[in-house]
Amino acid sequence: MTDSENKLLARELGKVGASAAKLAGKISGDSMPGAVCDLAGAVGPGLVARFLPTERFQTQLTVPGDAQTVLARVYAFFATGGRVATDEEAGTSPCPKISGVIGSGFLNKNPAIVHVEITAIDAGACTLSITGAAKEGLIKQRTAEKAVNRVAAALGGAG
Repeated sequence: MTDSENKLLARELGKVGASAAKLAGKISGDSMPGAVCDLAGAVGPGLVARFLPTERFQTQLTVPGDAQTVLARVYAFFATGGRVATDEEAGTSPCPKISGVIGSGFLNKNPAIVHVEITAIDAGACTLSITGAAKEGLIKQRTAEKAVNRVAAALGGAG
């Protein structure tokens, strides 16, 4: 787990916390300003996330198509179901690779970063290495595994 992945997951958990704090304020009728709710909700989970263990899950999958088509499908999946990670968030690789952040775990509320890397290209097919990472607390949600399986299922693999 790279430092940039840890920071990314902490930031994403902070966003979830800010949304939850804002919703809790609306439900309870608190008169706290929105900015205070955002700050309290973002700082708490983001800070805690730095101390949570990061769980990883990886699988390999062979899918039909050339590398460009497969990467375009992965990009479309991340763009509609989450967001595509920037180059600095994703890290570097000598192989064609795309990374994204998607919700996973219970109610898809726990963010996971997923890297899809093309490790081999045959005539008309690509072998992909799909790696997921997510923060897990005391109650294991298998967030990284669920995220990887969702991406694999979207690409036509078993998931």
